[in-house]
Amino acid sequence: MIRSLALAVALTSVLASTTFAATFPGDAAYVPWRCRGEVMFDALGDQPPALAERDLVGDRDAAAGLRAADADFLYLRIRVDQDPAPGGALRPYAWGVEFDLDGNRATYELLITVDGIGSPDGAVSVFTNGTTTLANSLADPADGPAAATFAFADAARTVATRTMIGGNTDSFVDIAVPWTTLIPLGLDRDTPVYVWVGSSSVIDALDGDIVCHDGRTGGARLDAVVSDRTTGDPTRDPGNGGGGGGAGIPRLEGGGGCQTGGPVGLGLGLG
Repeated sequence: MIRSLALAVALTSVLASTTFAATFPGDAAYVPWRCRGEVMFDALGDQPPALAERDLVGDRDAAAGLRAADADFLYLRIRVDQDPAPGGALRPYAWGVEFDLDGNRATYELLITVDGIGSPDGAVSVFTNGTTTLANSLADPADGPAAATFAFADAARTVATRTMIGGNTDSFVDIAVPWTTLIPLGLDRDTPVYVWVGSSSVIDALDGDIVCHDGRTGGARLDAVVSDRTTGDPTRDPGNGGGGGGAGIPRLEGGGGCQTGGPVGLGLGLG
């Protein structure tokens, strides 16, 4: 099924590799996404063979998926069981977030991934998804080619956290994408969205471990594991109340790493 998307006409304006400079925000700026009223969670080892660096983990005190924003960038943060870039080389998998932009929670319209599949140097990719190949599935492949790509060294990093959910130090995968890329594709700071967070063996879909879903119960459906409704920028969501976890939400170990900012690139914060 082909869905009509106004954002599709903007692809030619961003269909290119882009270079930019950004500084990741401090830990307190990150706000957890929520599922069924709770912070994004995921059990250790629930989706073999997506284990180790592909295993997303989190509980009510240490969210599996978070985000932050400023006037220039959207920042995504994903908690995993092991460092996806040991020694600085990104493992040959992908991690990312799918966004619903049209209110139909059985489809997604935008996908942001970071991957080491094409090269251990890594890349961040932004895809649109206007054609449904696999109905109600996070593994539905996005439209190719990517609407925008960025070098991992410019747009992503891994950061050690203070949590040890699996008995070893967890890591964050951090991604930064400019609003100038996202807005023409339909995602603005105040756009209502639902999201899905996961790992993958491909760069254009999420087919690995999915948050807010117990992989031992079978495959994840988009409409069954979707996040609570929010906005592109968490500070624009009246239900969140901005940084630090949001109004009425306990302050989480959301930042995890002791690194409190710094240039985009491979970083390590020791807790």
